[in-house]
Amino acid sequence: MAESAVLSVASKPTVSTEMVTALSRTLGEHPGALAWRLRALARYDALTLPNRTEQRWRYTDPLALLPSAEALLRKLTSAASGSGNETAQQAAAEWKRLRDDEPAVLLMPGDGPRLNAAAEAAGVAIAPLWQTDADEELIGRAVPAAAGLFAALNGAAWNAGMTVRIPAGVELDQPLRIVLPAAAVSLPRLLIEVGPQAIATVIEEHCGGAAESRVVSVTELLIRPGARLHHVLVQRWQDGVHGHMTVRGRIERDAHFSSATAAFGGRVSKLDLGGILAGAGAHSELRGVVLGDRRQHFDHHTLHHHLSGNTRSDIDFKVAMAGRSRSTYTGLIRIEPDAPQSEAYQENRNLLLSAGSRADSIPELEILTDEVSCSHGATVAPIDPEQLFYLGSRGLGTDEAIQLIVRGFIASVMDRLPETVQTTVAELVSARLVRVTGGI
Repeated sequence: MAESAVLSVASKPTVSTEMVTALSRTLGEHPGALAWRLRALARYDALTLPNRTEQRWRYTDPLALLPSAEALLRKLTSAASGSGNETAQQAAAEWKRLRDDEPAVLLMPGDGPRLNAAAEAAGVAIAPLWQTDADEELIGRAVPAAAGLFAALNGAAWNAGMTVRIPAGVELDQPLRIVLPAAAVSLPRLLIEVGPQAIATVIEEHCGGAAESRVVSVTELLIRPGARLHHVLVQRWQDGVHGHMTVRGRIERDAHFSSATAAFGGRVSKLDLGGILAGAGAHSELRGVVLGDRRQHFDHHTLHHHLSGNTRSDIDFKVAMAGRSRSTYTGLIRIEPDAPQSEAYQENRNLLLSAGSRADSIPELEILTDEVSCSHGATVAPIDPEQLFYLGSRGLGTDEAIQLIVRGFIASVMDRLPETVQTTVAELVSARLVRVTGGI
């Protein structure tokens, strides 16, 4: 494919129709996938870079998250050639780390999903995204291409996709772990459908990568009537990774969506996380733990969109920054005119562990109807010197005291994690706290 297939227009990589067509054919997709990709491409072509005057992009440069035109060209024109020796080695190490009796999926660009025996026996249907027409009515329900520039880019050019279907009434005994190693350019897309009255826990784990790696991922979660999904997102990229992730749950009547996010890695990362409460009785909870140090940059945006009445949502995001790291949190609660009797709460607490760290918190409410209960809270503060003094008087060193304070600060989120996930996240927290306290 000619080098001119991708050009740089105002620094935004442009993807050609020929490239998208070749990519879809290489991945062996159903013909309907190509039509959907081309519609997403048209949307992407029509969009400009996000305006930095917008609240959601005020603190993060979108160019820091987009792959270069040249890197995108190289990746998409060799979609079936694997992810390179270095990424393949990282993936092999991650696969070896997982227990044989733990249902797990490894998703790599060009290689498709790799399942272990426990996943095959878990009562779920797992397949590459859109190899049949069954996905046509599902894809884009939670994250349409119209959701923004990054969603449109992923919709046109995802190079690793997977559909996970949990049948109606099935209750998974163990969490299903999905591991996504980062390549030089990764555009993974997950579509997870939890059938009516089904109960499941899904762990989505982003790892690996190298300096200047770029990730643009989309995860759609469809929670059918009466279903319960606990979704755990773990972001533990290597230090040099730049990435944008969109995770959105669509919650139908009497369904429950519980999401926990743990973000530790990467150089620059932006996560757009939310729930669409589309049926009466829908309930959504978003929890988050973010630990940063050195010059890391985290940007989290949450959305709870109440489309139907008698729905409830709750957000609790805890952030601790050290070194010269920076965190930005924007949270939007939108309650539509047809959603009376809705309840919503949003809380973001930020703890600054060093003089050079910074956190910004911007809660937003859009209430378009009466008879609702809606509130929010946000704080940004350093560690209380009296707490350090008290713990020091009890024989704790400064590092031990800081670690204890941070653990207490994030305990409300950690306690809400499933027991099967707490150990994994606690190990990551411990490792990060050792690094954080050493860099203060």
